[in-house]
Amino acid sequence: MQDVAEAMITHLKTVSAITDLTSTRIWGGDLPETEVENMPRQNLVVRESGGPEEFRTARIQQQRLDFFSYGEGYYQAGQVDRAVADALIAIARTVANSTLMHSAGYGGAMHLKLSDSGWEYVLRSALIMVGETST
Repeated sequence: MQDVAEAMITHLKTVSAITDLTSTRIWGGDLPETEVENMPRQNLVVRESGGPEEFRTARIQQQRLDFFSYGEGYYQAGQVDRAVADALIAIARTVANSTLMHSAGYGGAMHLKLSDSGWEYVLRSALIMVGETST
């Protein structure tokens, strides 16, 4: 089974519209403790969040990913989110880490604020369709 989140992170690190905002600050799972000390600033966190039933006979996997776009304020978090949305639209048979990502569909974004820190972020979920192998 492919690691869709890791493949997506690898791909997003090649998208200049995102890295122009976040530099190398694109993470899997959660913000590392070393980054928490520097917040708030533009960061992107990608996390698996389940998905629909898999159709194993078709050798296709669908994985839902959550994208947490952080920023100094809502506007800066929104800049990261819009760059992510554009990158998701552009996915069409994109290969990263030997994972073939066929397409990505996503819903609307939600503006949120962490209650303990006050950090602003935008949450967007996307359903990524991937092939079992990149060949």
